[in-house]
This record gives sequence, C-alpha cells and structure tokens, in this order.
Amino acid sequence: MARKGYIQLVNGFYMNRKVRKLRHTCPSAIGAFTMMLTFCGDNLSDGHISEDDALYVLDITDSELEALCNVGMIEPDGNNGYYIHDYLIHNRSREQVQKKRESNAENYRKNKNEVKTSDSDDFQTAESRLNRDKHQNTRTPEELSKDNSTPPTPSKPDFGNLLDRIEAFYPTNRFDGKTSQSRMQLEVDWPKIVKAAGDSDPSMFLEAKARAYAEATDEQYVKTFSRFIGGELYARNWEKPKPEAPKPRPGQPLKSRSQQNLEANLAKTWQYMTPEERARYQQQGGFNAQQG
Repeated sequence: MARKGYIQLVNGFYMNRKVRKLRHTCPSAIGAFTMMLTFCGDNLSDGHISEDDALYVLDITDSELEALCNVGMIEPDGNNGYYIHDYLIHNRSREQVQKKRESNAENYRKNKNEVKTSDSDDFQTAESRLNRDKHQNTRTPEELSKDNSTPPTPSKPDFGNLLDRIEAFYPTNRFDGKTSQSRMQLEVDWPKIVKAAGDSDPSMFLEAKARAYAEATDEQYVKTFSRFIGGELYARNWEKPKPEAPKPRPGQPLKSRSQQNLEANLAKTWQYMTPEERARYQQQGGFNAQQG
C-alpha cells in the first residue's frame, strides 16, 4: 500500500522545454516520468530507481527510458539504474523525512502525557493532529511552510466511451484515437477542449465538432483524429458545403440533350461530305452553321 504523501511537480512543468520536446517525440514518456516520481517519493529513494523496478514494476518501456535520458529528465547511474534529474532540489530526502517522523513521534509522546489530565475532546484533538502529521510528504521545508493547495483541474470524462462514439462515425482509415499516443494527447489537451466548449458539455462538444468536421470534409482530405485534436480543429465551425447548380454560359441559352445530339450528328455528317455535296446541300438551305 502506498505511503501517504506527495512529490513536488512545479507549476511550470507543462512549459518545460524537455517536456514539450517529449510531447512531439514520445508523449507516453511524460506519464512514465510521473510514475517514476511517485515511486521515488513512496519509497524514499532520493530520486533513484533501478532498471528492474522501472521495467517490471512500473511497466515503463525501453523506448520511454531512452527518450527520458535523451532530454535529460533522468540520468543513468552506471549500475543498471537511474536518477531523476534535480529530484532533491524539489523534494525532501529520506533523511529529512525520517527526522521529521522522529520529531512527530516525540511530539506525540509529549502530547499524550499532557492530555491524560484533559478531557476526551482535547485528547482527540491531539491524536488527530498526530494522524495528520504522521505521514510526511517529500516537499522541501520551505514549501511545507506555505499553504500551496493544488489548483482544481477540469473534470475528465470516460475517454474510452467518448472515443467509441467518435470512432462510430469517423472515417475508419483516419481514426487513430485509441492508440496510446493519441489517447495521451487527448488527456493532455483536455483542458483546452473544456475551455473551447465554454458552457457546453465538453464531451458532447468534442463529439459534435468531430462529426461536423467529418461530414463537411471529403473523406480523402480528413485528417487523422490525433491531428484533429493536436491542430485544435474542434475550435472551428464546420459546415458541409452546398452543391452549386450548373450555370449556363454567358449569352448562350441552355440546350436540351436531344438538341445537343442532333447538332453532333450533323457536324459528323458535314465532316464526311464532299465539296460538291456540301455545295448542293447549302443550295438546298442546309445548315450554314456547320461550315468551317
């Protein structure tokens, strides 16, 4: 069972150059990195994780580890393991957490002795304070002195159900929404979709926009679903173009199909007539328009 506590992830994480690079080269590595962070915080490993734990406990792939190393978010320890870059700058060390635990235990013993002569309500208050402080997080002491509450994040829907509905009408050979990379992109970009939806339900908004886009675009020009999300095409208004009625040529009345066939046959006949036959035909009031 995981120990109660927290690891520190700075607010500017989404703007970090390394993170933005991973968004394009290996988005799933970002999730792998957060799992490594929480593993180190839970096990008080000072930012170190063995390769076996990464591969077989957290199910991180070789390609994700390689991608994290390439951008410098983790560093090989030279002995089949890795260190998270600058982990101890943002999080408390094992020694700091253990000292805090010992201090809490001592405070608890003192409080216990004091409350023996107090009423039960006072005792419950002290015990509640102990239970609150017993499981220490790994934030630095300076950060613990501040009231840094986690900002609320937009509620996320049942992505599996949402993707099933979109897959039902999106062109089959253009729908890649159920790949791990596209799924990760959808979850990362969800706050943008919520913002674009305004007062509308975000799931219904995205489904309606994807449907309108698919119906308004020739199938051969429909972008993959991942590009639909990444390009923020859901923020546009899509309408199926109305077919234009054929327009007559300027100054020329429309001819019926029978009239067009007659003129074509007459032109063919004129082509095979001898000069004498053409002259005789003209003298008899033939079609002068076919000469030339």
